[in-house]
Amino acid sequence: MDQARRSGTTVPALPSRRHPIRPGEAIPGAPNPGAPNPGAPNPGEPAQPDLRAELAELAELNDLVSSEPTQARTRAAELEQRAHTLGARDIVAGALLVRAESHQRTGELTTAVALISRATDLAAPLTGEHLVRACLLTGFVYNDLGDEATSLQHVMDAIGAFTDDVPPRLRARVLNKAADLVSDLGSWSDAMLWYSRAEEVARGDARLHLMVANNRAYNALLNGKTDDALASVKILHDLSARYGHPLDAASLDTVARIHLMAGDLPRAAEVALQAVAVLGTMPFKSADVRPYYLLTVAVTQRAQGHLRRAADTLAQARRACIEEGYTRVKNEILREQAELSAALGDHRAAFELLSAYVEADQQLRSSQREAQAQIRQALYETQTAREEAARYREEARRDPLTGLRNRLYVTERLSELLHDDDTEITLALLDLDHFKSVNDRFSHEAGDRVLQQIARMLEAAAPDDGSFAARFGGEELLLVLLTHQAAPLVEELRLAVEQHDWNDITPGRGITLSAGLTTRRPGDTADDLLARADRQLYIAKSRGRNRISA
Repeated sequence: MDQARRSGTTVPALPSRRHPIRPGEAIPGAPNPGAPNPGAPNPGEPAQPDLRAELAELAELNDLVSSEPTQARTRAAELEQRAHTLGARDIVAGALLVRAESHQRTGELTTAVALISRATDLAAPLTGEHLVRACLLTGFVYNDLGDEATSLQHVMDAIGAFTDDVPPRLRARVLNKAADLVSDLGSWSDAMLWYSRAEEVARGDARLHLMVANNRAYNALLNGKTDDALASVKILHDLSARYGHPLDAASLDTVARIHLMAGDLPRAAEVALQAVAVLGTMPFKSADVRPYYLLTVAVTQRAQGHLRRAADTLAQARRACIEEGYTRVKNEILREQAELSAALGDHRAAFELLSAYVEADQQLRSSQREAQAQIRQALYETQTAREEAARYREEARRDPLTGLRNRLYVTERLSELLHDDDTEITLALLDLDHFKSVNDRFSHEAGDRVLQQIARMLEAAAPDDGSFAARFGGEELLLVLLTHQAAPLVEELRLAVEQHDWNDITPGRGITLSAGLTTRRPGDTADDLLARADRQLYIAKSRGRNRISA
């Protein structure tokens, strides 16, 4: 699951998100009880075609695509042509979405995006089940690209579009995906609530119930809950026996990792090989699962001392990643290659591989921290989060690391302030000088502590007159000042940072900042102000840093 802005590839354009439709609200274009039946024949109008066979086939393909994506793709293309001939645009849109999911499951994301867009354009606005599927598929694509926060937004849109006619199997898949994403973004307790909802809907459907139970187990594994994870293994086996349904590759891989965590190496190795062996029969296929399962096998082989065998398996796992790759699994392969090189005695290679892993992992973690506010906003968009809407809205406009306002708040608040022609506004865009060297020399944790201290100093410097401080991203900070004394205030802040004793965080290394100031002019937009402040910041840095340019 790669993120294109890091890999150098281009993220394909995706359909814009629609405003989520709450359960119980009318969906544009959906049948309305009490309204005239659009399917009923009227005198003087041509008879409507009988589409029952096409609708039944579309329902079958929606189930088939998860287990046989290639076969479903071919049949969906044929159904699309028949439905087009019959003038059944809604069925054409459904067939396009089946094709989109089949391409997403085989890793062809650009094609999947194009098909989702075609379906959306053809039947706009999408209604009912199609709307849920389009939102879910768009979420899948963003997840495959490594953008979990945006993925969650689309999945929450799918939940907001639930109606009574949306099949339980589809609802369970959406709820399960929401739980996965909430877990990925760091809220384990919230994820458990979503898994519980998914399990309630999936109960009685062997395949789906086992999938949700597997994801619960894997979540416990990721969170280091050994006892809970082992209990989940028993639940998986119990459900498998109750339904008479063997565990699939995903569940077997989870079970193998849990046994590995618990120290049962022989059992872990045995189950990991089973997972790879039954991968072809897995009911839910995704393009990135093979490298994950091979990685599990390699870890168990190394743990048992079979080092050369583990190296061969890792090479297979690396080859199984598509060219644009999947960030998480590639990172994990790098880390395992470092462990294996160390076990083989090649410490230089181990160090280089570990350094590469640390850099990639830091980038991923930084992205996840920035996503925390977004996840709260996404949850706010759902019916179940309305009780906490005010808190979530506030958190969505706060930077999770420093507690300062974030870019979203700045955009909204500046637009409000600019509506009043009499409000004097000064922007000070600040950048910590040579901040990368702090992270490199003292660790990213030290860098985070520096940012948190600077944030406290900015908040203390902002007058209590509607002025505020914000973090724009990385080490770039902002003061929005509604005072006539902005320049002296920022200079006082610059001196305070320079003179602060930083030895408890960065021994022997001081911290300074550069700043670019600009004041509102008639007709300015928020973008105008930010652009001028950015130019002044560049001037301050080009003149030697630790200074202000206004």
